[in-house]
Amino acid sequence: MGEFKVHRVRFFNYVPSGIRCVAYNNQSNRLAVSRTDGTVEIYNLSANYFQEKFFPGHESRATEALCWAAGQRLFSAGLNGEIIEYDLQALNVKYAMDAFGGPIWSMTASPSGSQLLVGCEDGSVKLFQITPDKIQFERNFDRQKSRILSLSWHPSGTHIAAGSIDYISVFDVKSGSTIHKMIVDRQYMGVSKRKCIVWGVAFLSDGTVISVDSAGKVQFWDSATGTLVKSHLIANADVQSIAVADQEDSFVVGTAEGTIFHFQLLPVTSNSNEKQWVRTKPFQHHTHDVRTVAHSPTALISGGTDTHLVIRPLMEKVEVKNYDAALRKITFPHRRLISCSKKRQLLLFQFTHHLELWRLGSTVATGTVEAMCLLAVSPDGSWLAASGTSAGVRVYNVKQLKLHCTVPAYNFPVTALAIAPDTNNLVIAHSDQQVFEYSIPDKQYTEWSRTVQKQGFHHLWLQRDTPITHISFHPKRPMHILLHDAYMFCIIDKSLPLPSDKTLLYNPLPPMNESDVVRRRTAHAFKISKIYKPLLFLDLLDERTLVAVERPLDDIIAQLPPPIKKKKFGT
Repeated sequence: MGEFKVHRVRFFNYVPSGIRCVAYNNQSNRLAVSRTDGTVEIYNLSANYFQEKFFPGHESRATEALCWAAGQRLFSAGLNGEIIEYDLQALNVKYAMDAFGGPIWSMTASPSGSQLLVGCEDGSVKLFQITPDKIQFERNFDRQKSRILSLSWHPSGTHIAAGSIDYISVFDVKSGSTIHKMIVDRQYMGVSKRKCIVWGVAFLSDGTVISVDSAGKVQFWDSATGTLVKSHLIANADVQSIAVADQEDSFVVGTAEGTIFHFQLLPVTSNSNEKQWVRTKPFQHHTHDVRTVAHSPTALISGGTDTHLVIRPLMEKVEVKNYDAALRKITFPHRRLISCSKKRQLLLFQFTHHLELWRLGSTVATGTVEAMCLLAVSPDGSWLAASGTSAGVRVYNVKQLKLHCTVPAYNFPVTALAIAPDTNNLVIAHSDQQVFEYSIPDKQYTEWSRTVQKQGFHHLWLQRDTPITHISFHPKRPMHILLHDAYMFCIIDKSLPLPSDKTLLYNPLPPMNESDVVRRRTAHAFKISKIYKPLLFLDLLDERTLVAVERPLDDIIAQLPPPIKKKKFGT
């Protein structure tokens, strides 16, 4: 790899916003995530958990609820009192509608996906009909005395459970009237609290309502009689979120202590048909409040104030114990936030609401056009490559202002692309860690790329869990491709053979006193460095100078609000 003078940058003061809501779509295997700044992200879990779509936030939007409805339609609601639908093709807000109930605290779609229910600050529960183009107000349910903080439909669509302050209401959907009002216990560690907030409810097929509250309890209610069946005290702080598996055989809850608890429906005895809910597994993957959880068929998903999106596979649900069984923790966006002017030695930092320009000192859809997320311009200014929200890449002739060619479609989204100088070869990285090289003049894959696809990449390369976010090239070494993700920087030397699965991918360089023949025989195309991390950007300023932008996680944690203090024994 040689020696470089490195600009090691740590003044990019980027702090991701906390996660407020997650919503899993079982039909498309996609996850929608909303953050405290109003940003909404969509992850394709089938494409190596890649963040394929992104809706910028707005200071006037504080999202409190997020849900999928009618198949692939995504809605959010928040404290400004508006319901928003997103255009997933154009990547913008399709429309916003005022619910006229004050701030909205909760929202859920009916089991059929044809209706939307919102819970408001004024105690109202409002039902909306989902039409092909918009939503239409249908009617109000019986108004309650306090804000509606959580909602859940019965799977049959006939009843609804609503969590408020100090009680849970059960509504009949047809009449809109209240059937039962179940009072929750204010007792917390033997002391009566001033009020008990019901943060989450889940309505099961057998009529059981599960609630989580600010007294640290998970409680089971009989909706037919309005009585408490069982109560579990699981935390010394609020239990803030709940999600139930589609099969209703397990559920997950998140607490303000950063702990996640997994409950499963298990037989009372080994030979018994009778089953009971048992708390089986606690997980501590967060440092702060777990504000939201989701339950996919194979994983528990959680997010909160510490900004991490955590995906923990359920080992008993994963058929093959391979990379899909690994814990995922996603912190940084799957897109580049930094651009570099090499000639002027400038860095452009992208924040949520502003840009910063820094100078480096001396140092060592069909019809609705598809939104373009990634652009790459050739050094000579002749070609422009563009990738949208799908996996396709189009190449345009800049001088003639027309489409030159379309790169053959691939099943996984593009995460980074760049055009090499001199050759005008387009290098493309995808979310499944595949890298392609496409000749723009010849309109076909290069011989090197065909060799790569025939032999295949090393299995450890393909098992990396963070996408490549930037690609560049060495100005004096045309056979070198430079690329990086958040945790490694790699130089691919196309003149060397690819590593086989039997060789070390992260191989040390042979000793300098070895002969050139020996060094050549033991070397392969991949040279990887993990010195800089988390790595948000890395590029060559010239043939001997690198700039590396890092964002240490400790610096992010230091700027977050303090977690709940835990009293330690003997203090």
